Amino acid sequence: MKFDTVKVVTREAFIEHLFGKVEENHKTTKAGTKRMGGIRATAEQYGVPEGEISMILNGGRSPSARVLDKEGLEKKVVYVRKTNESN
Repeated sequence: MKFDTVKVVTREAFIEHLFGKVEENHKTTKAGTKRMGGIRATAEQYGVPEGEISMILNGGRSPSARVLDKEGLEKKVVYVRKTNESN
């Protein structure tokens, strides 16, 4: 029997990664006081609307197939056994 090794990326880890992408894409104003535009630039990189990136970051929606594909990921559902918290 052959087994595939699978690297699992949690939702939290993906959101943290996406926050990092937004931070990388921020631009500093000419006055050097404010950083902005990261969500717009990130959305352009992924080919999705800005609102989608914002909603993913705020936990309002799961990443779309387009966003996951750009990161080389796909969505899989995993069921894990509940832990007995009384032990």
